[in-house]
Amino acid sequence: MKQWWVVPGETGAVTELRDVDVPSPGGGQVLVRTAGAGVNRGELIAGRLLRRDNPKARPARSGIEIAGTVEALGAGVDGWAVGDRVMARATACHAELVVVDAVALMPSPATLTDVEAGAIPNVFVTAHDAIITAADVTAEDTVLITAGSSGVGTAAIQIAKHLGATIVATTRSPAKATALTGLGADLVVDTSSSDWSSSMIEQVGPVTCVIDQVGGDLFPDLVGALDVLGRYVSVGRNAGSSSTIDLDLLARNRLTLIGVTFRTRSPAEALECSSRFADDLLPLFDTGDLRPVVDRTFPLSDLPAAHDYMRSDAQFGKILMVP
Repeated sequence: MKQWWVVPGETGAVTELRDVDVPSPGGGQVLVRTAGAGVNRGELIAGRLLRRDNPKARPARSGIEIAGTVEALGAGVDGWAVGDRVMARATACHAELVVVDAVALMPSPATLTDVEAGAIPNVFVTAHDAIITAADVTAEDTVLITAGSSGVGTAAIQIAKHLGATIVATTRSPAKATALTGLGADLVVDTSSSDWSSSMIEQVGPVTCVIDQVGGDLFPDLVGALDVLGRYVSVGRNAGSSSTIDLDLLARNRLTLIGVTFRTRSPAEALECSSRFADDLLPLFDTGDLRPVVDRTFPLSDLPAAHDYMRSDAQFGKILMVP
């Protein structure tokens, strides 16, 4: 079968489509035939470090989320059958067939296609972890969500709207404002404008929570937009991992800074994030209260094209690989 790998290159990761043996599911595992596999910004960010001059760089199989149908069962698997429609956060998902631990599987929503289901696992679990588990957002909150048109952004807007919060979404592309409003944002701000923060505060006041995927130079303005006792959650750092902070502001407003990532979580901790998401939100896809936003699909044979499209920042929602 075909499987994508990322290997160290001169300036960063190089993608390789390899012919590999079809894997066999071990005890407690299932083999899933891929219908849709998400492409995620973290793959590009991590790829920058996959250079030949980095002694820690190692080849790795690409892809962290999948939806499809169960092809085969390993020993001891209960509750799943061949042909079941499933989705999961997993590893090596940019491939025709993927071995997944059975405990990580979630049923694909009946109202969605298998391709659409592929746009759920990573971004909705990530957004749920940030908004509900980390920030404990309620209807009393005003939530500022950066990179609103990204996969996590479109998921976060919907989850916060479901909770009844007031939502401010950021973008650097004003043409995306109408779509963000349609998704649930009460206000859309263009962070390429120098006065975006003061203009936003004039309209909705200081925010009580920031869900941030940008970081970098945007961080000071985000922290400055928080009200007293505000919570800032760092989900991603697309604009860079370094910034500055006004420690007097942090103390005066008694702010809480929260970092979330899956990189330092054990498999059990990561699984718990998926389980919490499924318990809280999975039924809402069948009722239509939540929906994955699919921007574009690319053939599984052309991961480099999908990465190039993601680098263009033109997307609204998820980019998926399909057979």
